[in-house]
Amino acid sequence: MDVSILAGLQMPWSRLGGLSGADNNSANAPKPAISGRIPLIMQGDIGAEFSMTRARLFTQRFAATAGLLLLAFLLVRFLWFPDGYFLISGVAKLFLILVAVNLIVGPGLSTLLYKPGKWGLKFDLIVIACIEIAVLGWGMYEILQRRPDFAVFAVDRFEAVTLLEVDRSQIENRQLGLRPGHTPRLIYAELPTDPEVMNRLIDETVFLGMQDIDRRPEFWRPYVAGIPLIKAAAMPLADLIAGDDTRARLVKRWLAKQDQPVADYLFLPIQGRAADGVVILHADIGFPVDVLAIDPW
Repeated sequence: MDVSILAGLQMPWSRLGGLSGADNNSANAPKPAISGRIPLIMQGDIGAEFSMTRARLFTQRFAATAGLLLLAFLLVRFLWFPDGYFLISGVAKLFLILVAVNLIVGPGLSTLLYKPGKWGLKFDLIVIACIEIAVLGWGMYEILQRRPDFAVFAVDRFEAVTLLEVDRSQIENRQLGLRPGHTPRLIYAELPTDPEVMNRLIDETVFLGMQDIDRRPEFWRPYVAGIPLIKAAAMPLADLIAGDDTRARLVKRWLAKQDQPVADYLFLPIQGRAADGVVILHADIGFPVDVLAIDPW
């Protein structure tokens, strides 16, 4: 056989052997250093995972904060400030500010600072949670200071009076100083019948800037003692309907829920911390039935 043919047959095997040797050499050769740059595809995967983790944290923190705020709202709206007291006391805007601040401090700040693997992350989240609770506690304390503890009738209207506005040491009847459940204590502030005491009262309120009888417990009497005068000062609820159209619509909506004729009710204005409202009285017994945040003037 020709030698050249044999050489041609041996060429592929030699080449394969060379390639195999090259592979072995490359495996034993030192590997080049990996660049610090992450491929764009890998960067996109890490960003997606980070975004989902942050979104999950925001959802959990938002749900926890919303739950706390809901409980706070139920406490404020139905126990501390029932009926129209919620609006005339001015706590509605204050509570909205409290909600906004807690959402920013809680879920907002937690999401902003969150980074998986960050050193001290757990401590940061605990500090943020403590700040959020402190803000909520401070806001609830400020709201509580505005809670009307007394609904005092004086002369021709009611006054929504907080406990901080009166000198509790002057309350001789301890029963008058207690708030019964979730509604303000009904008080009748009696004008003095002694001319000398009346003149002194006028001097103190007009010239000395002292509180009037609605915030001075020495003139307070049980509500039942003033019912005849309160009913005499009250006006028919029909007069309120005959006024402004918006006011009439609100009163008619309230009457539709009572299923009673308008003649069964009287009304008196009540002055709150932020606005005035209406106290609706039962015409027969003279006790309040409801408080509406309607301008009586």
